[in-house]
Parts: sequence; structure tokens; C-alpha cells
Amino acid sequence: MSLNLNLINRGTEGELVMIGRLDSNTSVEAEKVVMDLTERFDELILNMQDLDYISSAGLRILKKAFMAMRRKGGSLKLKNVNKMVMEVFEVTGFAGLLQFI
Repeated sequence: MSLNLNLINRGTEGELVMIGRLDSNTSVEAEKVVMDLTERFDELILNMQDLDYISSAGLRILKKAFMAMRRKGGSLKLKNVNKMVMEVFEVTGFAGLLQFI
């Protein structure tokens, strides 16, 4: 399975809709896109409604994006996180690091 990324541009805020799997097979391209968006927007929202799976490679991208946004005084928020992905966040401690809306 693959990962589709669709951007909703709201000026200083960007929402990235993630569909599919964020794993070692899709992480290289996803990291390029996400890190580009951390430079482009003051607030970045990752909409995970249709994200079926996240691996440690995906978690690394989220941590890197979170740190980049924090350094510049911006924010990274996650929304519509499904139960399976939220369990990964909880087990790995990411649930306490990330902001959910």
C-alpha cells in the first residue's frame, strides 16, 4: 500500500491530509513533503483520518517536524487520528509530545 498526501493551503496554516501507510516504504518522500511544509507554514496540521498505519520511520518524521516547528515558534497539530495510530502514539510516548485537535 502507498501513501497519498494532499495539501489544503490556508495562508499561514497548512493541512496535510494523509491517506494510506506511513512506513519505511513511504517515509523518504513523506519526509521531504512534511519538512518542506514546516518551512512554508506557521501552523501545520496533519489530518490522519485515513492514515491506516504508522511505523517508527513515520514517528521519526513527526518528531523531526515537531522540533522544526517548535524552533521557529510555529505549531504542529494532529487531527482525526484513528484508534490504531493513537495506540502507537500512546505506547511510544508520542501522545504526550504531540498536540491533538
